[in-house]
Amino acid sequence: MRTGKTLIGVLLMSVLASGAFAADEKKPTLAPGQIVIGGNLSPGMPLNQAIEVLGIPDKVKVVRGASQDRDSIKITYAQHGLVLRAMSNGTQIEGIEIGPTFKGTFKSESGIKLGVKYEMVIGEYGLPSSLTAQVMRYPERGIYFQLNNERLLSAKTYAKGTKLMDANLMNP
Repeated sequence: MRTGKTLIGVLLMSVLASGAFAADEKKPTLAPGQIVIGGNLSPGMPLNQAIEVLGIPDKVKVVRGASQDRDSIKITYAQHGLVLRAMSNGTQIEGIEIGPTFKGTFKSESGIKLGVKYEMVIGEYGLPSSLTAQVMRYPERGIYFQLNNERLLSAKTYAKGTKLMDANLMNP
């Protein structure tokens, strides 16, 4: 039964992707530098809208959870440096992983990008609820910045109330 539901989820993603392909012919997808996390791409938005923004994904993978209600789908956009996550029975983005090759920005007055010093994030978002040499946590905003040598290396952002296990792990 669980495999059947997972297969239905994958088929749903295929249908969504084929719809995005048709839309892609009419409307070009955004270039990597035009993506704004928290703006034109954010957790909580419908998957079909995200596929319209980003185009056809490079890879779609089903990820087994600890229980059936924790199964998820991982949608990879290598050319954008992004991974979208959705629950296997859901229709919205639950989480976004922003990798080191991401060229876009984060929603802010100054257009925060990966590579900036952590002080710029504090200037925009205020003090994080916790700050270590590796992670700045803003759980009230659902965003977590990974640091390397005091600069933003990558980030993860989640929809409020998500069941993704990774989101729970970001707040030890």
